[in-house]
Amino acid sequence: MDNDGSRKKPGLMLAVVAFIIPVLVILWGVVFAKLPALLPIIIATTIACLIGKLWGYSWDEMQKGMFDSIYRVHIAILILIAVGMLIGVWILAGTIPTIIYWGLKLISPSGYLVTAFLLCIVASTATGSSFGTMGTVGIALLGVGQALGYPLPLVVGAIVSGAYFGDKMSPVSDSTNIASSVCEVNLFSHIGSMMWTTLPAAVVTAVIYTIMGINHSGGSDLGADVTILLQSLETTFDLSLWTLVPPVLLILLAYRRVPAVPLLMVSVALGAIVAALFQGQSMIAIINSTIKGYVGSSGVAQLDSLLTRGGINSITGTVMLLISAVSFGGVLEKIGVLGVIVDASLKWATTTGRLIVSVIFASYIMLIGTGSQAIAMIIPARAYAPVFKERGLHLRVLSRTVEDSGCIASPLLPWSVHAFYILGVLGVSAYEYAPYAFMCWIVPIFSIIYGYTGFAIWRADNSPIRKPAPEVKDSENDSFLN
Repeated sequence: MDNDGSRKKPGLMLAVVAFIIPVLVILWGVVFAKLPALLPIIIATTIACLIGKLWGYSWDEMQKGMFDSIYRVHIAILILIAVGMLIGVWILAGTIPTIIYWGLKLISPSGYLVTAFLLCIVASTATGSSFGTMGTVGIALLGVGQALGYPLPLVVGAIVSGAYFGDKMSPVSDSTNIASSVCEVNLFSHIGSMMWTTLPAAVVTAVIYTIMGINHSGGSDLGADVTILLQSLETTFDLSLWTLVPPVLLILLAYRRVPAVPLLMVSVALGAIVAALFQGQSMIAIINSTIKGYVGSSGVAQLDSLLTRGGINSITGTVMLLISAVSFGGVLEKIGVLGVIVDASLKWATTTGRLIVSVIFASYIMLIGTGSQAIAMIIPARAYAPVFKERGLHLRVLSRTVEDSGCIASPLLPWSVHAFYILGVLGVSAYEYAPYAFMCWIVPIFSIIYGYTGFAIWRADNSPIRKPAPEVKDSENDSFLN
């Protein structure tokens, strides 16, 4: 039932208060009171509903906002379930143990962090999937880092940084295609624009991980522990090259743009075949691994702790968190809180530098409010496109900026879809790994610097704004970098 007659449009101060109060409830409950995240999010959603009721919204309308938000992430929920199955089966098949084994053999302790970062860049750029990268290569690298004695939040930070490079830059990534299409920018022109902010950030991030790795290796003797792990892996699993067929096929199919859920289920099936043929596992053991995950029974505590993970059961808590978080965002979006705050930021954006900051701010507000990467890119892109056109700025600057913020910041927000996925798959919360996901923090810094200096900012005719404007030419012939 619609209540337009009694509904008030919130002013900016009311919208800010209505936004801050429930967010503070979540932060207080999780960070200070140490409550399970589900309860503070439910309380915050209740508060948002009460505010909406005061503003004249009916329960049916707010409920529809929740349902619409849940529908937008239903694929993510299916992916989470499929990845839980995949992890259990791939461990049973020896796929993840083989990657861990060779990782321990080939990666030095001092080079681990930067190597993990670069491997995730390669995997995510090839597949276009941060979820797929973290749920496969990320799991294996987590085991290597854990065996080498690195703190898990630091390990996950490096994995996340590399995974979101490809999520942002790959031509087969959903987020890359969404940003370019919403802003009506040629895909490769969009990627070329992002190189100016993403590549320098990746170099800085790699240097940081290199320095941290050198400092780590200097104070630890991990030889005996690693030797025990290697011997245990050799005796527990058949580590033949056949175990690597599932990830190779996954990368090939992902590059061919096979949809995520069928892709993962094919990978589960292939892992089951490898487990049966090369590890001698029964059908019952394979089915149990998809539901309960792999349970280590080698008798070596370090190895069993490393590999006991996966299964649908391990994901159910994360799915509940995800549904609750997007329901909260759906209410805030429905009652107009997010829209009012974004509209207000438009009035402040009087210069190009401020305009870039405003787009980043709007993306962060949408991300905080909804927990959705896609919304954090789409709504600011739609809101600011007319402003960029009015000021004669090329829309690939806008498409780059929404990815520099809404895309790459998504794993940093503890109640985002992506952070819940990482918690479910890698077992570390955003509160712990976010400080070490350096790539995600550094990219928007370059974006802001360029906005204020005019470097790598182009006019609508594709000429750089730091030079006098030439005659207008066909912008469809944009080069890759200029």
